[in-house]
Amino acid sequence: MNRLKDCHSSFLREAAEQPVDWYPWGEEAFERAKREDKPVLVDVGAVWCHWCHVMDRETYSDPEIALFINTNFVAVKVDRDEMPSLDRKLQRAVSSITGESGWPLTVFMTPEGTVFFGGTYFPPVDMYGRIGMKRLLKEILRIWREERGKIKEAALALMDYSPSASQTPSFDVVETAISSVLSSFDFEYGGLGTGMKFPHPTVDNLLLSYSHWTKDDVDKRLALFTLKKMYQGGIFDQVGGGFHRYATDREWNVPHFEKLLIDNAELLEDYLNAYLTSGDPQALDALELTLEFVLREMTTEVGFASSVDADSEGEEGGFYVWEKKELMEASGKEWDLVNKVFQLVGEANLPGGVLRLRDDSSDLAKHLGLDVGSFLTHLRRVRETLRTYRDSTRKKPFRDDNLYTYPNCRIAEGIIRAFPLTGMGLKEALRVVGELRRRVSRRLQGGGEGLLEDYASALLASLSAYEVTGDLKYRDLSLSLGEELMSFLKPEGFTDSRDSREVPVMDTPNESPNSLALRGILKLGLIEDRFKVPEETLGKMLGDYYQGPPFYAGIISSIGATQRGLAHVVVIDEGDGLADKLHREALLTYHPLKLVERVRIEDRDLVTPLVRSMIKYGNGSRAYICVGNTCSLPQSEPDKIKLLLKSPSPQ
Repeated sequence: MNRLKDCHSSFLREAAEQPVDWYPWGEEAFERAKREDKPVLVDVGAVWCHWCHVMDRETYSDPEIALFINTNFVAVKVDRDEMPSLDRKLQRAVSSITGESGWPLTVFMTPEGTVFFGGTYFPPVDMYGRIGMKRLLKEILRIWREERGKIKEAALALMDYSPSASQTPSFDVVETAISSVLSSFDFEYGGLGTGMKFPHPTVDNLLLSYSHWTKDDVDKRLALFTLKKMYQGGIFDQVGGGFHRYATDREWNVPHFEKLLIDNAELLEDYLNAYLTSGDPQALDALELTLEFVLREMTTEVGFASSVDADSEGEEGGFYVWEKKELMEASGKEWDLVNKVFQLVGEANLPGGVLRLRDDSSDLAKHLGLDVGSFLTHLRRVRETLRTYRDSTRKKPFRDDNLYTYPNCRIAEGIIRAFPLTGMGLKEALRVVGELRRRVSRRLQGGGEGLLEDYASALLASLSAYEVTGDLKYRDLSLSLGEELMSFLKPEGFTDSRDSREVPVMDTPNESPNSLALRGILKLGLIEDRFKVPEETLGKMLGDYYQGPPFYAGIISSIGATQRGLAHVVVIDEGDGLADKLHREALLTYHPLKLVERVRIEDRDLVTPLVRSMIKYGNGSRAYICVGNTCSLPQSEPDKIKLLLKSPSPQ
């Protein structure tokens, strides 16, 4: 075994028996490289990454390649889930030199820590139109020995990213971003671009926000159009629920099959917001099926597993693909309906096909003579039949039970926010929040000081727990987390860690740590106004649009909310039962950026002066709805909450 056998990371431990003499990232590897004057080979990947497994299996397990690496290089393996900041720096450096980025990331570095070459996947020998690792290693070594000057010329230091430009944080920024989204929107199949597609939850939510602010339904319809196309496609697990990471094609048909907790957390909220704005039953079905998948397949004793692998028994997607004969057998007496509703796609590139819906559910229901609700209920039973068959006949993919704080808090936030609608998962989500303290670690139960993404997601999860339960312990936890989070704030934005100048502002397309932090601080500022981000810092966060406005959609949504007004709903609970209805209406009425507080009359001495003043006036349970700098009179009718939250200036 090499040096990886005792690592916490599942990705690193999987390589513990490889013939390559791997080091984890650290000074020891680079000190040896300096001592022996050898280049450093760094492999960056993740346990859920299919091509990382392929490269480990075919390239790094090749005895000839391993011997050459061990003799001439110092080899380092990095788990991008454990070290996202390092991954970002390495991705930027390799992309600047060779134009490639992604996972697996193959990086060649000097002993001093500069990058001089890299790429993504390298097969053992030349194939797929790519240079093989055997030939590449020999050429790298030749240049290292004979043309060291070329390496010094090409080498790039690992620099923290800090925005170099600034913009005025006005609503014009939102308009520009919307125009950019529309210019790359696929009006036939939804999403961005016309090649392989990733979900972009922050873009969907920006479109929903823009529709709310402008009272124009077009952008909302585009967001819903994308979400329905994804729900119909193979990127959505039509049998077991939940989303795969991305689709390899324009139509969302054939996915890369890994399922990540963070992706499903963001899509859970994406579909929740879409349902709250539209009432579309397909959005609700996608939301519920995703939530059921997470609770059924990802739950551990403390929190939620990080990912489910793409491969099963050495075959990508082996757990998810079907041959028609097997599908008929699994369907039993439901075959006629299965055949009318589903189709198999991707059979030319897979050992079988991936299930997708043939059409929009409303059209399928009409074809079958059913209303949409009845159709989806019947379809749910069919899915359960297929899932039971699949679970009993196939080996499930590997599940990474590392309890990373960031994705756990993101899924907890989503589950808690959805709870008033779904009635599912509150206990499991609050168990995650219950693990949080003022100082946050990389893992829920320890594992080094937390990064910005950990603190920001912890704050959002804690705030959602306070909003839904009304328990003041979650408010107090949120205030403590907010104080810690503010220590990350610099003039350019929130830094990745307390001792770093890395300012992660770009959605990847997962929401950026700066967007999460900004959203959390804006919400917390509605409780105590000492929490705020200076306007000039907001302008710096927008920076220089490193990869175009759609990749800043998360931050831009928050900036739009600062321009058009954050919403703050305070429900005063007099114990007469009405507060339940007011509270539920406040939680389930859409607003782009909103905080809901439910305050019991007996807690009047424990709340902020603003809320205390609201308690003084009126009788019976009531709600105050504030948007921007304007607050309503006390309201005792739930419908008035919905009306006032939709109004730009409550009166």
